[in-house]
Amino acid sequence: VHIVPKVKEYANEAMEKRRQNTHLTRDESASIYLYTMPVDFFQRLSEALRFKNPEALKPWFDFLKLFITALKKLPSSKISVIWRGVGDNFGEEFAEGSEHTWWSINSCSSNQNAARCFADFKGTLFSIHAINGKDISTYSENPQEKEIVLMPGTRLRVKSAWPSDLSTIVLEEW
Repeated sequence: VHIVPKVKEYANEAMEKRRQNTHLTRDESASIYLYTMPVDFFQRLSEALRFKNPEALKPWFDFLKLFITALKKLPSSKISVIWRGVGDNFGEEFAEGSEHTWWSINSCSSNQNAARCFADFKGTLFSIHAINGKDISTYSENPQEKEIVLMPGTRLRVKSAWPSDLSTIVLEEW
C-alpha cells in the first residue's frame, strides 16, 4: 500500500517477526503483526474505512482481504466485556438506546487499564459486550495489550452513557 511511507520495510519486518501458528498462513499471521506495529498503518486504514469511499479503499483491498481472512479463521473471543479507549470525547453522541455501526476495524482490549491509556483523561472509554471480537494478542507485536479486534460493520447499541471529561459508554454488540 503506497499511501503509508516505508510500508515495504514494515511488511518485511512483519514477515520476519510474525508469530508462527498452524491456523493461519505466514502471510495472514504477518498481516495481523503489521496491523499491530506502532506505525500509522492502521490509522490510515481506519480512516479509509470510515470514509466509506470505494476509491479511498482500493489501495487497501489486498491487505484487507488477507487481514479479514485471517480474522475469520480465529475463534471469537470468550471474553464477554472488552474495552476501547479513544482520545476524542463522544459522550454527547452516544445516547442511551441509540444504535451505531462501526465501519472501521476497531482495536479493543480485554484489559480496562490498557484501553484507559488510549482515552487519556478527556476522551471516551467504551465498555463493550462483544459477541464476535477476535483476540489477536497471540499474533501481535504487543501481546501485553491483550488486543481484541472488532470487524468493520460491527453493530452496537448503547446500553448506558455517562458524559463527562472522561466519558464512559456501555455498548452491546447485536
